[in-house]
Amino acid sequence: MTALLNRLMAAPSRIGALASVTFIQLVRMKVFVFLAFFALALILLQSLRINDVLGPETYGRNELALLKNTAVGGMRLFGLLFAVAATSLLLPKDTEDRIIYTILCKPVPRFDYLLGKAFGVLAVLGVALLCMDALLSAILEMRTATVLYEQSEVMRAAGLTESQMQPYLEGIRQAGLTWDLQAALLVMFMEWAVLTSLTLFFSCFTSSTLTSMIFAFGFYIVGSFQTQFFGFALHGQDGVDQTLLNATEFFGAIVPNFQIYAISDAGINGRPISSGLIGMLALITCAYFLFHLCMATWIFRRKEF
Repeated sequence: MTALLNRLMAAPSRIGALASVTFIQLVRMKVFVFLAFFALALILLQSLRINDVLGPETYGRNELALLKNTAVGGMRLFGLLFAVAATSLLLPKDTEDRIIYTILCKPVPRFDYLLGKAFGVLAVLGVALLCMDALLSAILEMRTATVLYEQSEVMRAAGLTESQMQPYLEGIRQAGLTWDLQAALLVMFMEWAVLTSLTLFFSCFTSSTLTSMIFAFGFYIVGSFQTQFFGFALHGQDGVDQTLLNATEFFGAIVPNFQIYAISDAGINGRPISSGLIGMLALITCAYFLFHLCMATWIFRRKEF
């Protein structure tokens, strides 16, 4: 009993050590080079007046919305690609470098090993997201101030009063930097966490990095259109076969429903995301994450090292 308690108490330090090693390992792969390209792209968008290129329909809040959606789209693409590519490389690289033999010959539970790896990937993603968020927030705040000043001058020249200007100016502020945008980025990070654990699960039973990447992206695409898939499978059937119904229910329980994370689009577009909804998404994310880790551990224990 005492030995079990000692192992449980030592688990956080083991997981933390594995996560820090994974973090350093991924940083050495120069993954943060993308941040330099992201910064250059944002600075270019900041210096380039979009409305001068695309026309007058992009003036005002549309200019801010376009800037924000473009930047967040780049952030999401980076997160999805990194979550799959980095996680798929971890186990094969540890096996190739024989690091995994050194770790697992010690009293390190396989669940702790996999959890440390997942946390290391999420730590890199978290740092990258914070850096991109800080840069986007600074540029978006500057651009919002510029657009507010320009539009105010235009409306004053047109003879509008302050009370008449306020609704339009408030719409511009909502299209700029808001707490709803931060909530949307948090939801996006939850999506990355689920994709990371799913990829780790596939990498435990596939011998090829490319194969685990294909599986992960395939399941992500299917999970992103889960509702449409079920609707197509059950469409037009007067009496749904119980086997098909059970199969769709089982599929829905196993494959993560990535459509639930599309709520982040509302925050990006300035619409509020309630704290209750974020809490519910956090619970669902934790459930998916632990389920994938448990399944990955079950498969990983049957491997000979």
